Amino acid sequence: MNVLVKVSMNNYDEWKVVFDGHHDRKLICDESKTTVAKISDNQAIVMLYNVDMPKMQELMTSDYMIQMSKDLGIVNNEMHTFETMDM
Repeated sequence: MNVLVKVSMNNYDEWKVVFDGHHDRKLICDESKTTVAKISDNQAIVMLYNVDMPKMQELMTSDYMIQMSKDLGIVNNEMHTFETMDM
């Protein structure tokens, strides 16, 4: 399953450094395809491909992610699934 997440945070640049350094993400998706698009200084879109949803749920509820979300003011406003289009 592919997942698109709209994320809000206190500061995009600080969040992006932490996001890029979070190596456990490769355990839940095809990290080579992960795409991040900055919307503003406080919002981004993240596209994850071939996501293992049970593992993602486990990761998102980990003590590390809960604390990081508090520290960086992270709020996942929207989450959608999507399919790629073959052209």
